[in-house]
Amino acid sequence: MGRLVNLVRGYVELEASGAFPERLLNLCAQEQTRFWRLQWNDETSFVFRVYYQDLDRVKKLADRAMCTLTERSRGGGGVAAVNLMKRWGFVAGLALCLLAATVLSRFIWVIEVTGNETVSTAAILSQLRRVGVRPGAYGPAIPQREAANDALLGLPGLSYLAINVYGARAEVIVREADEPPEVVDESVPADIVAAADGIIEEIQPESGRAMFADGDVVTRGEVLITGDMALYETGAQAPSGRMLVRAAGLVRARTWRTLEETMPLTAMVKEYTGEEVSRYDLEILWGRWEIFKNSSISDTRYDKITKTTPLVLFGAELPARITATTLRGYTLKEEPIDRAAAEAELRELLSAQLDRLMAERNGEVLRADYVTRVEGGRLTVSLLAECREDIGRTVELPGESGYRADPGAAGETEQE
Repeated sequence: MGRLVNLVRGYVELEASGAFPERLLNLCAQEQTRFWRLQWNDETSFVFRVYYQDLDRVKKLADRAMCTLTERSRGGGGVAAVNLMKRWGFVAGLALCLLAATVLSRFIWVIEVTGNETVSTAAILSQLRRVGVRPGAYGPAIPQREAANDALLGLPGLSYLAINVYGARAEVIVREADEPPEVVDESVPADIVAAADGIIEEIQPESGRAMFADGDVVTRGEVLITGDMALYETGAQAPSGRMLVRAAGLVRARTWRTLEETMPLTAMVKEYTGEEVSRYDLEILWGRWEIFKNSSISDTRYDKITKTTPLVLFGAELPARITATTLRGYTLKEEPIDRAAAEAELRELLSAQLDRLMAERNGEVLRADYVTRVEGGRLTVSLLAECREDIGRTVELPGESGYRADPGAAGETEQE
């Protein structure tokens, strides 16, 4: 540890000679001047090291001891610092670097967004830019709470947003808003109507009256649970009035779904011409400059490949990036496609459609079969699926919920 300290502070290696050189060592000890690496050459001279900042003091002590000092070498950080201080250009550059680091650290260079999943980071950064939080903004001048509130007003998908500035880095913490529950207006009467043909396996009305029983066959558009109910008095043959309610309930049925997708057996494919053009742009903060631009490509058909590389200094990402854009020219020609691959793609597409449909209807697929045919140069795949699903959908009725005294004022007569 002492050797490291000596190296950092800087040292001078001296050779002392005289009639009584040991007097110099005694004076150094009395003045508490540290020395080390003492080596005697003979009875009248020796070599030792002292700290660079103690050199003038040792010279005075040598005069008192009537010794002659000869400087042999210098080394360590202190000596290097003194040498560098003589180079004014280096000193000025170092001062400018320190000044730039001090000043630039008060500007925002990096913005980090955390906590978002459905709301994109780009949308959040765009809104923050509108309220003044962007790369290059002066950090201490940003009213963090007010800016966060203003940005939150333009992002309805968020319920919370906070901005924390740490030097050149701004941390943005967000929380996404929960989807509000669907509000059902019970004042509007409605029927539950079949959304598809099927055989009812289970019907459970929560409000309203079921019009079918388990095992009945229904067609699309038939009323499964009615919200228009006739009321009878005891012993009366004719209804005395009607009650309009918003029908609700579960109607699970076995259904048969047919989905179909088609695709041509030929496709236009790219054939690259070999012509390629590259362009490079430098973007710093909000400015953009073309640092290298090649001639434009002759053909209007080309692929545009863009690669953006941020500039990094000592592991920290700078507010600058280089964008390389490559244009590759091509022509189009018609070629036959792989029928097996096309059929597999259509099957996958139909399966995804059926899965989305069952997810909407809280259903399940009991059996699925595929039928393939080729007509007029097109490949067609049909999916025949047997499913179990909730086929009820709500259809609102005119008027308002409540009692109707006139039996002919609302709806059709009750089905027997």
